[in-house]
Amino acid sequence: MSKPDVETFQSYCRTYFNRAINKHFRDVDGSDDASLSTAAPRQLIKRICLHKDTDTMTLTLARMLTWWVEAGNLLDEYIYGIPSTDFEISNTYYPQVKLHFREDKYEASDNSRRPARSEVSFRWREEDYTTTNINLLATKILNDFAKPVFFYRKGRKAFTYWDKEKTYRFTVYTDDETDAKKIIEQVIRIQDDSEPDWDTNLREHIDGKNYNVPGTVRVMGQLIQKPKKRPLATVKFSYAELFIPGITKPLVLVDRTGTKARAFKIA
Repeated sequence: MSKPDVETFQSYCRTYFNRAINKHFRDVDGSDDASLSTAAPRQLIKRICLHKDTDTMTLTLARMLTWWVEAGNLLDEYIYGIPSTDFEISNTYYPQVKLHFREDKYEASDNSRRPARSEVSFRWREEDYTTTNINLLATKILNDFAKPVFFYRKGRKAFTYWDKEKTYRFTVYTDDETDAKKIIEQVIRIQDDSEPDWDTNLREHIDGKNYNVPGTVRVMGQLIQKPKKRPLATVKFSYAELFIPGITKPLVLVDRTGTKARAFKIA
């Protein structure tokens, strides 16, 4: 690659990659070595990702790789599943909205584990899948879960809320009934104005298991600790998807991660 080509490429990285990096780290003040500490994890990773005029080509590529891992969560974990086309052929279901919650990766790192996750889903009762109706749904979720960011404390107890008439069947893992009611009520209000019937539909379940001891498994002579079930963690709203029967790829309604393509709303 000729020197003019290298300079053009690096100029592009400084302009467009840095714009995306600053947006991704909009919660972190500072944009240079003097204002970004190496002691704070998010400040450090922002400092590493930002492209500079003095970078060598090798450093430019290293910053790009680090950015893709950071923003795209490329090394988070493996996912087990089946091809979406096979699922659509084999299963019948109603339209479903799925809300995803995730622990901050740096908080999880402090506890030496992967970020805790949580999902809450409900049946979308709309029968007309128009752009207008989907946009209205996305706007409602954006306002209720992303402005400000909705969060709750994930825990060990299980709280269930079953309402057969309105097709709600929630299971929330938290140690606080207030948190359980908080998320259930917020989700119900996406498409219902009436108050939840707590006395009839809410139940608390305690199984008495010790989730502090995850157990181990021996593989090829090495003792490996199993993932901890029901970790204690603060999980924040991450993104929302809409699954419509017959469509092999869910529609992304709202995205806070910056990694979901063609989202209806970006927070």
